[in-house]
Amino acid sequence: MITRSQSIDQQSRLKVTAVNAFDCLRPTIFHEDWWLDASTRGRVDFVEVRDGGRTVGRLPYMVNSRYGLSSSNMPTLTHFLGPGINDGGGSEANRYVKRHSITQELIRKLPPLSSFRQKMHRGVCDALPFQAQGYNVEVQFTFEIQPLPESAIWKAMRDKTRNVIRRAAEKFDVYESSDPEAFFHLANAHLEKKHMRANIDFDICREVAIKAMERGRGHVLMAREYGTGDVKAAIFCVWDNNTYYYLMSTRDPDAGNGVVPLLIWNAIQSAISMGYVFDFDGISNAGAILLFSGFGGKTSPRYIVTKSSVPYRVLRQIRRMNPTTYNAFV
Repeated sequence: MITRSQSIDQQSRLKVTAVNAFDCLRPTIFHEDWWLDASTRGRVDFVEVRDGGRTVGRLPYMVNSRYGLSSSNMPTLTHFLGPGINDGGGSEANRYVKRHSITQELIRKLPPLSSFRQKMHRGVCDALPFQAQGYNVEVQFTFEIQPLPESAIWKAMRDKTRNVIRRAAEKFDVYESSDPEAFFHLANAHLEKKHMRANIDFDICREVAIKAMERGRGHVLMAREYGTGDVKAAIFCVWDNNTYYYLMSTRDPDAGNGVVPLLIWNAIQSAISMGYVFDFDGISNAGAILLFSGFGGKTSPRYIVTKSSVPYRVLRQIRRMNPTTYNAFV
């Protein structure tokens, strides 16, 4: 079994102490005020439900306006949102009814929008309140790995995945960088090498990464080639009170396919040391399915709720037909 360096273990154990007590109104790191402020550049807003003088429901959102149409989508690098709810005590049946009622009230308090889209966090077990309000519901799956002993997780992996990691470990040294700028400098270099441009706002991502690392809520793992000392790949991960998220990765096109699985294995070990669930943060294509499934995780659903007006849908269709004319439309 491939193990990581003791220094990374020690740093991860220290960082877990920086996480505050669980707040049901801010159920993930993506719901926390500092994250939303950075990822929206201060443009986040909230609808809330109060009961007996205390807040029992909270739903963050951000509004963009184009061509007289307002839309709300996921902020940059914010992979999950949805309502944060304090359903109180009592039986599960009563708590379910209360969650359903609070969620519907939050939805009704949203401003008039031409389009709304959010991916729900892992604590949202269904999207029935959104369906009841006329929203469409889709499902995207992610892989999760529970914080079991390293030996058990290693054994549950596919043989091919273990072999790829072993070979990469012979070529690369994995270490933790304390400089968030290092990741984006490396990512830009790799994009330039492939004659590509980033499809996400790196300035916002950089600000989020800086704030996360300042709070001991994220880190960058980098793979350095033995002999040359060249850094060939890196991943950026963050965590909250119970979940560790694999958010971003970059790889030199000449590095080989094994270096990212090696970094992911080190990230999984970080999550294990914290006692956290490792979340691969969504499955977007067949390549991701092949890569992530090799680590032996279990699939878990994430609900995506959407609602859009007829004019918005028409304009989106026009944009698809004429992308250069409507390239500012989101």
